[in-house]
Amino acid sequence: MKKTFTRWAALAAMLCSFAAGAHAQGAYPDRPIRLIVPASAGGEPDNIARLIARHMSDDLKQPIVVDNKVGAGGLIGVASLATSKPDGYTIGIVYQAVLALSPHLLSKKLFDPLADIGPIGLISVSGNALLVSAKSPVTSYADLVARAKANPGKLSFGSWGEGSAGHISGEVWKKAAGIDIQHVPYKGTNEALMGMLGGEIDAMFGGWGLASTQVKAGKARVLAVTSPQRSPTFAGAPTFKEPGIPFGLYSWYGLVAPEGLPAPVLKKLETSLRKAVGQPEVAEQLQNLGMQPQSATAQQLRERIRGDYEVWGKEIANIGIQAR
Repeated sequence: MKKTFTRWAALAAMLCSFAAGAHAQGAYPDRPIRLIVPASAGGEPDNIARLIARHMSDDLKQPIVVDNKVGAGGLIGVASLATSKPDGYTIGIVYQAVLALSPHLLSKKLFDPLADIGPIGLISVSGNALLVSAKSPVTSYADLVARAKANPGKLSFGSWGEGSAGHISGEVWKKAAGIDIQHVPYKGTNEALMGMLGGEIDAMFGGWGLASTQVKAGKARVLAVTSPQRSPTFAGAPTFKEPGIPFGLYSWYGLVAPEGLPAPVLKKLETSLRKAVGQPEVAEQLQNLGMQPQSATAQQLRERIRGDYEVWGKEIANIGIQAR
């Protein structure tokens, strides 16, 4: 009799455990979610994160708290995300360079972008642009290349730092175009912009949002874009592929988590993100930043990360930049 009672007690405890687990799983989220942003407050990644967080919070009925983790060009924030518990209560905003480009430049890896990061979905796509000041005598991409060839080593381009997407884009461009133009690294995009507008450098690479703002203000002109197709925002600017430069990548923003999210949690976050990106207000604000709202499944984002990681790895090896 005692053995029978013990067996029934064990079975009851097991059933209660299963029921509790199912309830906990079905109740996600039942507390606030932390959203890691690998950039400082007020910048483009932070603005996008807060926009998406507001709409997802309304949908999930829980606060989504933005946590800015700055350092190493975004790598510190992503490394923190990668080592967090994969339970859906720590997620992160990422952009192309921090997963597909920057990890190739470190000899000691802080995380594996293909194994440690679990994609949730895409938010937007955009591109980088080659800019000159509106006061510059350079009027087109062909004009800039001609001037660079006529004056080897005398022209310069700026970016938002050594190893940034702007820097690597410039090095790929130099090698493919056969020109000698000096790279000038700045601490950030705004500093590079001020350097260009002030005449310290001849050109710079910047995101579409920055480029759009400066073109609308009459302060800059776009000579070329790094995307596979021409940008509707800069319809007159050719892609780099048109003159034979091997660019053809969109930059992008996406939502990710530590690898290993439970499938129901991933599905809930993926669905909520898609709803947020589909909101007219979100689409309008992203477009104002020079971006194209674009949804993609977690698997599609995973494939994009892998493809971009492989492409940037080959380009970095091809131009001979050593990991540091």
